[in-house]
Amino acid sequence: MSNRLPVEINPFRLIEQRRQLSGVVHTNRLSRLSELLVPEAVAEDFEVELEFLYSPSHLPMIIGQVNGTVVMECQRCLKPVTIDVEARISVVVTASQTDRRPEEEGYEICIVDDERMFLQDFIEDEILLTLPAVARHDQCEPTRIVREIPVADNADNEQPVEKEKKNPFAALKDWKKTE
Repeated sequence: MSNRLPVEINPFRLIEQRRQLSGVVHTNRLSRLSELLVPEAVAEDFEVELEFLYSPSHLPMIIGQVNGTVVMECQRCLKPVTIDVEARISVVVTASQTDRRPEEEGYEICIVDDERMFLQDFIEDEILLTLPAVARHDQCEPTRIVREIPVADNADNEQPVEKEKKNPFAALKDWKKTE
């Protein structure tokens, strides 16, 4: 799949035409996503398939999927972790925030101003929503700092001796009036 996706689309026109788009989005063009990735890792492309149609209740929709992999830093061991991205897209496209019908029918809403949508930003948003809040391996040990504590010769056999604590209010006892 090496089709280039358009930069800007009119989703309402594509829905009227019942069009399908498929292609590749390069990871290095997704600036917000790139900030979260390990810089040394090879950036892979995302495969995108989108279908523009009407829902059974005649709401304008975009459905599809975005597939790919990203390499992020594991927050437990601080080593790279590969995460498979499988973003399922199912949103109702609307031009105003006042249309409550999609929410009532259980759909997510994508508000489009001026009948223009930057497809790359839309796809990046969907990818970011599928990423884990904290990237980590399924099984790994957290990085721990090991510190050496100096040990006295007989430290194993001896119990710590408690020092007599001085009561800070002992001096007040002398101030007490004797009658």
